[in-house]
Amino acid sequence: MYKLDKILIGLDQSDMDIDLVKAAAYICNVSNTKEIYFINVIRDFHMPDELLIEFPDLLKKGLEDRKAAMQQVVADHFDCRKDPKIHYLVDKGQPTKIFMKLIEKEDIDLVMVGRKKEKKGGGVVIHRLARRAGCSLLIVPQNVKETVRTILVPIDFSDHASNALDQAIGVANNSKSEVKIIAQNVYHVPTGYHYTGKTFEEFAEVMKKNAKKSYKAFIKEIDTKGQHIEEIYSLDKGEDPIKLIYDTAKQMDADGIILGAKGRSTTTALFIGSTAEKLINVDVDIPVMVVRPKGRQAGILDYIREI
Repeated sequence: MYKLDKILIGLDQSDMDIDLVKAAAYICNVSNTKEIYFINVIRDFHMPDELLIEFPDLLKKGLEDRKAAMQQVVADHFDCRKDPKIHYLVDKGQPTKIFMKLIEKEDIDLVMVGRKKEKKGGGVVIHRLARRAGCSLLIVPQNVKETVRTILVPIDFSDHASNALDQAIGVANNSKSEVKIIAQNVYHVPTGYHYTGKTFEEFAEVMKKNAKKSYKAFIKEIDTKGQHIEEIYSLDKGEDPIKLIYDTAKQMDADGIILGAKGRSTTTALFIGSTAEKLINVDVDIPVMVVRPKGRQAGILDYIREI
């Protein structure tokens, strides 16, 4: 399991804060988290100079009020059996930039952000963090369940899929209740299959058998820690694997989806892979964790290289 020693949680003084704080407590309980940073970023703080002169303590008092509000929400809803060190931070400016600086400065392992129902696609901050942050990301929707019983892990037998499955196993292994882990492989019939002389259905069966063979080799390299992994295979007929993943999660009543970030290297956090990025774009009402090996964050040189 990827260590989650340090977690950064973005709060914004909305109803979403309660869901995030409760989710943070759950993560803390199943991952032995040592430090938690709750942060509230004031996006826009514009005040005429003459007012700042007349009321010099206004900004300071405003920041103090924000910090006090965070402390109260945490006191009311952070039910963690462990005893992590808690930090409260209030800042003003562009949220992504502030988050990125903290991730690097404090060596953060996981960032948690909320997905509000009224914001389609999850908001700009989620997408920027998903593409740029050099650590894992957990997106928490409103009214999220407080317990985790079933986790869906999309797999393609790659290293990043192994990372995601390892994280799911860690959560299940540290949970007080039984957690079902479902590993889903989405396979498709390639264009030109008819040149083999086989029908679509026949070649689909060939692809499924190949996927099962790949899974056997894949799972042998993973320490399941005694956890049972249920394997399922889904044929993508409409070239829409994201819909298949989401539909499966709903059918299985999954409490979370964990998938691996597909970076080009452990030092480049710019690309997370098309599946992860598209799943983030969907207005999913299920928590989604994007697991990424820790590394430096994507900067301007990374953008230039990838253009």
